[in-house]
Amino acid sequence: MKIKIQKILIGIIILTTNLVLGQNNSSINWTENEKAQYIKLTALANYVYQKENSEISKDSLFIKYIYFDNVLNDTLVERKERRILAFDTLFYYFRKTVDSIGLENLDAKPVRFYKKHKIYDPFNEEKSNQTTIGGEKMYTKDDNIFAYFNKKDPENPIGVLLFEPETNKLGSWILINQGGYHYFLSFNLL
Repeated sequence: MKIKIQKILIGIIILTTNLVLGQNNSSINWTENEKAQYIKLTALANYVYQKENSEISKDSLFIKYIYFDNVLNDTLVERKERRILAFDTLFYYFRKTVDSIGLENLDAKPVRFYKKHKIYDPFNEEKSNQTTIGGEKMYTKDDNIFAYFNKKDPENPIGVLLFEPETNKLGSWILINQGGYHYFLSFNLL
């Protein structure tokens, strides 16, 4: 009985999330991880949408939505504080995107559905001609990565988001292209 109630509650949460955001997004052929990451993303977008900094709790962000665990467990206080300050600056860009596009127009789906779009190039092993110093082929797998887009133009994604696979929390929303090498900016690098 308890399991049945939990399944009903999960179904209601998913349905509510999709209805609130006006989702036209079909999750056919999505993995369970992708579905969980999408739910986490929509909850985060709802949480930060059109809110002032003072209305957003960092504790809530780090506990529920943003993968920041390594930083919070850092033993060097100065490095931890520096990373938290960097988070404030970088998170602004995520919030700005959500606010400028609007919840009703913003959507996302796994980047693997964009294999014919240029946004997929950093994740395409066959197209990757970049190698590491050791000569190994360099590319980023497309697991746990979503492309976000404006629903008015779903075929042209705006950017990509990286999720931490164990917690399904958002790990990075900034993909850097430096000298032809792509990497996600995460707080472990700061």
